[in-house]
Amino acid sequence: MKHLNFILILLTVIILSIIGIIFIIGTIYGSLQTPSWENSAIYEVYLDRMNVAVMPFVVSLLVVLGICIPKRLFTGFALLKINGVLLGAALIVSIFTTAKTGLIFLLFIASILQLIVIVLTIVGSKRLKFERPGFFLQIGSALLHLGLIVFLFDFMALGDHPDHLLFFWIATTFIGIGMAFSFYSQELSKALRKDEKKELIIS
Repeated sequence: MKHLNFILILLTVIILSIIGIIFIIGTIYGSLQTPSWENSAIYEVYLDRMNVAVMPFVVSLLVVLGICIPKRLFTGFALLKINGVLLGAALIVSIFTTAKTGLIFLLFIASILQLIVIVLTIVGSKRLKFERPGFFLQIGSALLHLGLIVFLFDFMALGDHPDHLLFFWIATTFIGIGMAFSFYSQELSKALRKDEKKELIIS
């Protein structure tokens, strides 16, 4: 389990780093063009090339998330079966519709599983399997994963849709809170314990 967690974390960091580098290169390239280039054919070619460049890593991240999220609820052979069913269902949807629809379907299922994880974490369920204890660390990890799912959905499904920015900021909020809870879990736990002690003294 520990080796699996380390491998998934390493793969996630590598994939996100590569996606970030692609976006940085694309941003620099766009900033060097003329202000009116967004209305030209060159801009359409640029978008197509950016999508081709980033899509394999988006798919890879989806596969990693497809393994990472269910492992909070399942272990061992059950985890392998669940992952196989999810990827198989996404493949079937892709065959009968489009690859994009199949990936969005996988994101939808992943978001439901992640919401279940968040609810179970809040109520203190013993069913969940986290590598390290601590409420803020666990809920931070869950929110961080949910933010990644929303970000990928925004990137793949919305594009120029009017709600694009709304989902982008929702994803950013989840990721930001998740990172804050994960990085400062000990400080938040200590502050919560102090508040509880003060309430006991007052009462």
